[in-house]
Amino acid sequence: MRKPIAAVTADILLADLKPMNQKMAAYAPRPLLDALGRAGLMPIVLPYNDYMKPEDFIDTFDALVLPGGLNPTPRLYGEEPLWCIGPTFLKRDLFEAGLIKACISRGKPILGICRGMQILNAVLGGTLWQDMTKQNPKLYIQHMQKAPENIPTHYIEIEKESRLHKVLGDGLYVNSYHKEGIKKLSPLLRETAHSADGLIEGVESIDNELICGVQWHPELMEPELMDPLFKAFAEKVKKSSAVSR
Repeated sequence: MRKPIAAVTADILLADLKPMNQKMAAYAPRPLLDALGRAGLMPIVLPYNDYMKPEDFIDTFDALVLPGGLNPTPRLYGEEPLWCIGPTFLKRDLFEAGLIKACISRGKPILGICRGMQILNAVLGGTLWQDMTKQNPKLYIQHMQKAPENIPTHYIEIEKESRLHKVLGDGLYVNSYHKEGIKKLSPLLRETAHSADGLIEGVESIDNELICGVQWHPELMEPELMDPLFKAFAEKVKKSSAVSR
């Protein structure tokens, strides 16, 4: 029996690079692919496609992983882009939005990481801070950390009634690389973790166990600390894919 397939949506090299093969190249973070592999999943990289609809891909994978990357386009949650927002890429956003809706329709698990959690929230009816430092003076923690990417820098508290609590406990220090964050939470999601200044750091679906998201980058932290998160997701995928077969 094959391992369950986790589709990782690709980021796109938008810079005009000299190597011909790298122009608009699609890619996914190697540490994330490795983390999914260690958890027993078969990761594949899925770039946006101009010639097929997102839902046309739904039978090619068992679960969807939305990694970090550029800021989600504000039009996803009904706003105009503010002067302070960073780069966006609408084609990826629309592709991921279609995949999210298709996965929910077919009952396939979704894991969102950093930007992935944000776009999940936006597609499911929530909103985002386009730049937290400019829009929300109550946030005082350094969410765009200056420390190396693998170093946890700020503490998060985990909700005791959440599924995340069963995996990671009461709380822990995490890394942090983002200027956007959840402003209004989707009515389909519940908060699972928050930072000391009140920013939502984790979410999960209310109606089932199929959707989860974290604001930090677990794939960049020490495997012994974060592999349980990926293994818990893999168990959901295996259970879900076995049922669907």
